[in-house]
Amino acid sequence: MEIVYVYVKKRSEFGRQCNFSDRAAEVNVDILPDAVQAMNFVEKDPIDTAVQCASDMSEHEVNTERFEMETRGINHMEGGWPKDVNPLEMEQTIRFRKKVEKDENYINVITQLGSLMDHCIKQNNAINIYEEYFEEEEAAGVTDEPPSAKTINVFR
Repeated sequence: MEIVYVYVKKRSEFGRQCNFSDRAAEVNVDILPDAVQAMNFVEKDPIDTAVQCASDMSEHEVNTERFEMETRGINHMEGGWPKDVNPLEMEQTIRFRKKVEKDENYINVITQLGSLMDHCIKQNNAINIYEEYFEEEEAAGVTDEPPSAKTINVFR
């Protein structure tokens, strides 16, 4: 949607150019003071008032500490093995797995995860995931246009 206003008048029809010139002052109206209003006048001394039509604005710059950033990546092929275990050697990985599986903490964690998974599986089996729950709602309009996006501003 474009926001455009097209002018249909020619430039010559907009109005004439202002032509200012110097001339003597001219009094158009002379209103005498009202004595009743003069009684309500209160003189304040000293008066210091600032009048500004626009709101106050300010600009502020700050030098902050430099943030050192680096990007790292790893090629995660298989498991988080300790440094002394070579994941490519089957014998070392089997030996490490047996050692970890004998650990008491490992057994406790697996039993807790088992009960949690059992609960999730029972929940899934109780719900018919293929049932139409919202039949009365209209389907969202499908368009043939591919989705698109554009960047308006990038702040750094």
